[in-house]
Amino acid sequence: MRPGDQFAGGDQTGLQRTLIVCHEPPFPPTSGADLRNFGNATAAAAFGPVCLVSVVPQTGEAQPVGPDIRLVQLTNESERRAPSLGWRRIRGESRIPLPALARLKALVRDFRPDTIVVEGIALFKLLAPLRPTVRQLILDMHNVESDLADQLPRRKKIWPPFASGVRPLERRAAAIVDRIWVCSQLDRERLETFVRPAIPVDIVPNGIPRPDRMPLTLPPQPAVSDRFPLIFFLGHLGYEPNIDAAERLARTILPRIRRTLPAATLVLAGRSPGPPVRALAGLHGVSLVEDPGDTRPLLLAAHLTIVPLTIGGGTRIKILEAAASGVPVIATPLAAEGLGLVENEDILLSDSDEGLADLAVRLCSDKAGMNRLRAQAHASAWSRFGPQAIRDAVRHGLGLDGTPR
Repeated sequence: MRPGDQFAGGDQTGLQRTLIVCHEPPFPPTSGADLRNFGNATAAAAFGPVCLVSVVPQTGEAQPVGPDIRLVQLTNESERRAPSLGWRRIRGESRIPLPALARLKALVRDFRPDTIVVEGIALFKLLAPLRPTVRQLILDMHNVESDLADQLPRRKKIWPPFASGVRPLERRAAAIVDRIWVCSQLDRERLETFVRPAIPVDIVPNGIPRPDRMPLTLPPQPAVSDRFPLIFFLGHLGYEPNIDAAERLARTILPRIRRTLPAATLVLAGRSPGPPVRALAGLHGVSLVEDPGDTRPLLLAAHLTIVPLTIGGGTRIKILEAAASGVPVIATPLAAEGLGLVENEDILLSDSDEGLADLAVRLCSDKAGMNRLRAQAHASAWSRFGPQAIRDAVRHGLGLDGTPR
């Protein structure tokens, strides 16, 4: 079967055909990038067939996605070290084996997309080859990478600064594509300070992850137990900003909370935890759930989540997931930026570890306040980041509502 044959047949008149190109396989979604890519594909499938493509091959057995979304991998395991397309201009740019480009071009010929969406500046090398093949080419910027890079040297020199290399690449990308998607109004403002493209920059927010598996109605608050409060932190535990947040949670914030609430416990959950995170599971009151297949039971058992990020871009899906599950959220302002959640109504905020701990203690002593916070956050998450909101944003971002911006 040729790559596009599964889409032949049926009346395709008037349907929008969308091809989304990612680096990692986006299904089943495990990382924030996967969740955004798959969420956007699900939204686009409301308007026509979607082909969801990854450069890196799938590991493990393929899983069914649905009749309107097809998964395609552009390489196999034996080709991961094949000669690469071009050279890396910046650290973080994805390596693309040459066979991947050939297969992608063949797929475009067969699938005949109206729009191609390319995931992030890391896949910059694909933009120029794809430009002549499609009517509309979109760059989906999960983060404004140059802004994120600017933050990193201020924090433990986690990565060497490379904003000076990213920013010209972002400008060049804007000159190639027809539209750019960003996660928030804040990211659009950041991008337009130095790119200023004469093309639409559309806000396509991160949505509630896998909303079909989430509770539409507010779940009951977990009962007070001998582990009250159970504090939950979810994230990619091989990602340096999350490692930093997990260490502060376990070593500073939790001990301060336990001075007043000695039964408080912390559950860290996520993919790819390295030795620094594994070591935290040996601390009193801290446990680790590695690569959780289903986070719903963990969220439903949590009394609150604390997100002490001090580095980041885009918007935090982990906050949306908690809020949509009825878990009260306490976070740093940076962790919550771009979401537009209202302080003291949808979320509690503090810049310091001590302040985050103190907010947690006060919230746990105010049952009525905790119920109000979780109910308001749940309602805000579903109304502003639920499936209909994301479909509307993707419709606009695909240019299907007739407005350029």
